[in-house]
Parts: sequence; C-alpha cells; structure tokens
Amino acid sequence: MVQISALGAQTIGPTSGGKVTPFNNISTSPQQVIGPNSQRANIVFDNPGTVDVFVAPILQANGLALTVSTSLLGGTYIIFANGGSRSLSGEVQGGYQAFSRSGSGNFLTVTESNL
Repeated sequence: MVQISALGAQTIGPTSGGKVTPFNNISTSPQQVIGPNSQRANIVFDNPGTVDVFVAPILQANGLALTVSTSLLGGTYIIFANGGSRSLSGEVQGGYQAFSRSGSGNFLTVTESNL
C-alpha cells in the first residue's frame, strides 16, 4: 500500500536526494545529459553560465529521434544564460539532450526527482 502525505507528496520508487548531474562541457553539438528514468516525476535544468543552452527530449512524442541543432530549434527549451532555469514535471521519464548557442565548455546543471 502506498501512503500519501497530508501535502499530497508521494514517493515513487527509490529516493536518495542529491540527484544532481553537472556539466562543464556543453557545446553546439547535442549530447545526452540525462538518460531515461521510469520513476522520474520532475526535472530541472539550470544554466549558471554566460551562454544560452537548449535542452530537448531525445525522442519525439511518436518515438522517433528528435534531431536538434542551433538551426533546428523545434522541440527545444531555452535555458537562458546567467541563472536561467526550466522545470518540467509529469511525463518527463525520457532522456534529454543539450547544446549551447555558441562555443564550448559551457555549463548546465540537471536535477531530477522521483517525487
């Protein structure tokens, strides 16, 4: 039996806190930044750097690969430079990719939660 707290929060699968994945090498070439997690309920992308970063699911809704680039931005979410943040919740169990507007050695912090 699953217990739901008075706040409505519910634990879904293993939780350990600290599910933070840092990146210091984001470039203009898309790279996977987080793999699929069937128990993920929330994911947050933070950009502490000085260059905008784009994140996108690895797969489209139809299951096909989502091809993105600096000239193919459909399907991406922009994470603005200097502290921009994007939180996604709900059906966020798939993997995500990221790339920067320009340059290399750019930053991204990915935080995921099973709550």
